[in-house]
Amino acid sequence: MQTSPQVLPLRLQLLIASLVLAALSLIASTASPAAAAPRIASDPTVVATFNVTATTYWGQNLYVVGGASELGSWNPDKAVPLSSANYPTWTGTVLLAANSRQEFKYLIKNPNGTLTWERGPNRTTVTPPTGTYITHDDFRF
Repeated sequence: MQTSPQVLPLRLQLLIASLVLAALSLIASTASPAAAAPRIASDPTVVATFNVTATTYWGQNLYVVGGASELGSWNPDKAVPLSSANYPTWTGTVLLAANSRQEFKYLIKNPNGTLTWERGPNRTTVTPPTGTYITHDDFRF
């Protein structure tokens, strides 16, 4: 007898994602003395999910990078990796400060180590005061 898998409610998925990200942030901040101090629990954050559609070839990976430390502070080596599980849509989730101006871009890391930054101006947004922030973008080749 085969049973169908159960799908977790969206709120529970977001809570789990938030907890995992908080744990990873704590681990990263204790592993490197130069890392920024972890966010205090009372600082309001939102769960930000970046979705970008891009056709790539084998070995290329997409990332989101931006001005916030959670987005790598414009350092491609610290950019947030996006998952290709729903290819050609690449997705990644981070915690960002609530009600804050964010500037970001997507980039492709090529198998040979070179970077392909998306064209055009930096993307900008203001995160909501609570809840979630979700993008649905197309990579600008």
